[in-house]
Amino acid sequence: MMKFEKIDLLKNYYFISVLIYFSAIYLTFIRVGLFMSFILVLASTVLYYKKKFLIRKGLDVLVIFYIIYNIFSFVFFTFSGLPYSVFFKEFSNSILPIIPFYFFGRLNYQNSFYNTTLYALAGCFLVGFYFYFTLPYNYMFFMNKIDGTGTNPIGYTINYHSILGITATGSLGAISLLLSLGKLYNSKFKKGKIIFLICLVALVLSFRRAALYTGLFAILWFNYLIIFKFKSQKFKILFFELFIVLISIYKLLEFNPEFLDDLYERFNSFSDAIDSRSGSWFAGLSHTKSFITGDGLGRYGHKAVEFSNLYIPDGNYFRMIAELGFVGFSIFLLIIFNAIKLGIYNLKDNYINICIIIMVCLQAVGSDMFSFQIVAPLFWFAIGSCNKITN
Repeated sequence: MMKFEKIDLLKNYYFISVLIYFSAIYLTFIRVGLFMSFILVLASTVLYYKKKFLIRKGLDVLVIFYIIYNIFSFVFFTFSGLPYSVFFKEFSNSILPIIPFYFFGRLNYQNSFYNTTLYALAGCFLVGFYFYFTLPYNYMFFMNKIDGTGTNPIGYTINYHSILGITATGSLGAISLLLSLGKLYNSKFKKGKIIFLICLVALVLSFRRAALYTGLFAILWFNYLIIFKFKSQKFKILFFELFIVLISIYKLLEFNPEFLDDLYERFNSFSDAIDSRSGSWFAGLSHTKSFITGDGLGRYGHKAVEFSNLYIPDGNYFRMIAELGFVGFSIFLLIIFNAIKLGIYNLKDNYINICIIIMVCLQAVGSDMFSFQIVAPLFWFAIGSCNKITN
């Protein structure tokens, strides 16, 4: 019988997450965000009792300072007049995941964590395919709570939501595509082929612009490194990718003859999407009281929409400036630049970490990706993993 260690709670975080999301479809009393916050607190407690919160110089200090600054921003938030619950909900989504997963990332669990995460997400996407084609009412009711898509089946025929919601599915689809490529490479092309196909289809069917762009970036990044940088000459992985992409397109065209036109239009509408959102970004910034300190975490986020007309939708960097000011935004940028710099020193061990960091940062240009509680653990694990404890 296998022994379950406390650290397995972190390694299997995405299995637990998928199970909670799936259960919430049928057990409507389950509050996914609250359950996941409890798991994150429990995971932090595990690391504390295992004495894994040792603070070193450099990146560790920046991350701790960033967490403290976000907590301190509550002082500025109190002047907004919004309910305090808005701040605490945003904190649990975007900041709480940093505490366990940045420090867990510093430990030597990268391969096992990414493997279990990949299997969990692939399983999630498979279950999502079943719901995509059958559309039971419980599923549509749950998706309406997450994405506000209603319970009319017509609303689910265009985009694929899996059980995580459309934006999270697109983001994690792109990341899992990268993880599946890493599995193909590490297993010398013996494992990961079916999972690659599952993740590719999930990513494409989500039709999320940012996810499609970053998924393409992940493929280009991976193939450039293994062929030209690592000199591995794994051309069979490249040929496999091309074969799967062509077969997938052929099958999707059978299912939807206008698929390629829709996909091209989705890719080509990036500049229009930026133009349509930039007005709300700058309008939100114009109401910011202090660009130095910001107006407090969560002040202009989606949690505030219910209580205020002042919010900055789908533009994480603009919202970060408005909420945390240039002080908090600068700390965040220093964390990203330092993590990537540390990762480049040992690129062969960190190419997946670096790519995940860049992918999520790119996705955050047109979305609130840093505030997705289901995505943030992977992002901060990758940052911590670039700063592994080696002795």
